[in-house]
Amino acid sequence: MLRLSAISVLQFKNYSNRTFRFDSQVIGICGNNGTGKTNLLDAIYYLCFTKSYFTRLDASNVQQGRSGFRIEGSFELNGQTEKTVCILRENGKKNLK
Repeated sequence: MLRLSAISVLQFKNYSNRTFRFDSQVIGICGNNGTGKTNLLDAIYYLCFTKSYFTRLDASNVQQGRSGFRIEGSFELNGQTEKTVCILRENGKKNLK
Protein backbone atom coordinates (compact mmCIF):
# COMPACT_ATOMS: atom_id res chain seq x y z
CA MET A 1 0.00 0.00 0.00
CA LEU A 2 1.24 3.48 -0.87
CA ARG A 3 1.84 5.58 2.25
CA LEU A 4 2.95 9.17 2.71
CA SER A 5 5.78 9.18 5.25
CA ALA A 6 6.77 12.89 5.12
CA ILE A 7 5.89 16.15 3.43
CA SER A 8 7.78 19.44 3.27
CA VAL A 9 6.15 22.69 2.22
CA LEU A 10 7.91 25.91 1.30
CA GLN A 11 5.96 29.15 0.74
CA PHE A 12 2.67 27.24 0.38
CA LYS A 13 -0.31 29.17 1.77
CA ASN A 14 0.48 29.96 5.43
CA TYR A 15 3.60 27.77 5.61
CA SER A 16 6.97 29.48 5.11
CA ASN A 17 9.03 26.33 5.57
CA ARG A 18 7.70 23.28 7.39
CA THR A 19 8.18 19.51 7.42
CA PHE A 20 5.69 16.96 8.72
CA ARG A 21 6.49 13.29 9.36
CA PHE A 22 3.85 10.59 9.42
CA ASP A 23 5.33 7.59 11.22
CA SER A 24 2.16 5.90 12.49
CA GLN A 25 -0.68 4.11 10.75
CA VAL A 26 -3.20 6.55 12.19
CA ILE A 27 -2.42 10.28 12.17
CA GLY A 28 -4.47 13.00 13.85
CA ILE A 29 -4.16 16.59 12.71
CA CYS A 30 -5.31 19.06 15.35
CA GLY A 31 -4.77 22.70 16.24
CA ASN A 32 -6.43 26.04 16.73
CA ASN A 33 -8.37 27.76 13.97
CA GLY A 34 -6.18 29.36 11.33
CA THR A 35 -3.05 27.33 12.09
CA GLY A 36 -2.93 25.44 8.77
CA LYS A 37 -4.65 22.08 9.25
CA THR A 38 -6.65 22.38 6.03
CA ASN A 39 -3.66 23.88 4.22
CA LEU A 40 -1.63 20.77 5.13
CA LEU A 41 -4.36 18.53 3.71
CA ASP A 42 -4.47 20.68 0.56
CA ALA A 43 -0.68 20.38 0.21
CA ILE A 44 -1.03 16.58 0.33
CA TYR A 45 -3.80 16.75 -2.27
CA TYR A 46 -1.70 19.08 -4.44
CA LEU A 47 1.26 16.72 -4.29
CA CYS A 48 -0.93 13.83 -5.45
CA PHE A 49 -3.02 15.58 -8.12
CA THR A 50 -0.88 18.67 -9.01
CA LYS A 51 -3.77 20.98 -8.22
CA SER A 52 -5.53 22.42 -5.21
CA TYR A 53 -8.78 20.95 -3.96
CA PHE A 54 -10.07 24.47 -3.31
CA THR A 55 -8.96 26.74 -6.17
CA ARG A 56 -8.15 26.56 -9.86
CA LEU A 57 -5.52 29.30 -9.74
CA ASP A 58 -2.12 27.98 -8.71
CA ALA A 59 -1.02 31.49 -7.72
CA SER A 60 -3.69 31.46 -4.97
CA ASN A 61 -1.65 28.80 -3.16
CA VAL A 62 1.53 30.87 -2.96
CA GLN A 63 2.28 32.41 0.41
CA GLN A 64 1.42 36.11 0.46
CA GLY A 65 4.33 38.24 -0.70
CA ARG A 66 6.14 35.30 -2.35
CA SER A 67 6.33 34.29 -5.99
CA GLY A 68 6.31 30.48 -5.97
CA PHE A 69 6.11 27.38 -3.78
CA ARG A 70 7.57 23.91 -3.38
CA ILE A 71 5.97 20.75 -1.99
CA GLU A 72 8.10 17.66 -1.48
CA GLY A 73 6.77 14.31 -0.32
CA SER A 74 8.26 10.94 0.56
CA PHE A 75 6.05 7.97 -0.24
CA GLU A 76 6.67 4.37 0.75
CA LEU A 77 5.56 1.50 -1.45
CA ASN A 78 6.57 -2.12 -0.90
CA GLY A 79 9.43 -1.13 1.39
CA GLN A 80 10.93 1.39 -1.04
CA THR A 81 10.88 5.17 -0.69
CA GLU A 82 9.88 7.35 -3.63
CA LYS A 83 10.27 11.13 -3.56
CA THR A 84 7.87 13.48 -5.36
CA VAL A 85 8.44 17.22 -5.77
CA CYS A 86 5.98 19.77 -7.11
CA ILE A 87 7.23 23.30 -7.76
CA LEU A 88 5.34 26.36 -8.90
CA ARG A 89 8.01 28.68 -10.28
CA GLU A 90 8.08 32.48 -10.25
CA ASN A 91 7.06 32.54 -13.93
CA GLY A 92 3.90 30.49 -13.17
CA LYS A 93 5.23 27.24 -14.65
CA LYS A 94 4.67 24.06 -12.70
CA ASN A 95 7.22 21.23 -12.44
CA LEU A 96 6.63 17.74 -11.10
CA LYS A 97 9.52 15.38 -10.47
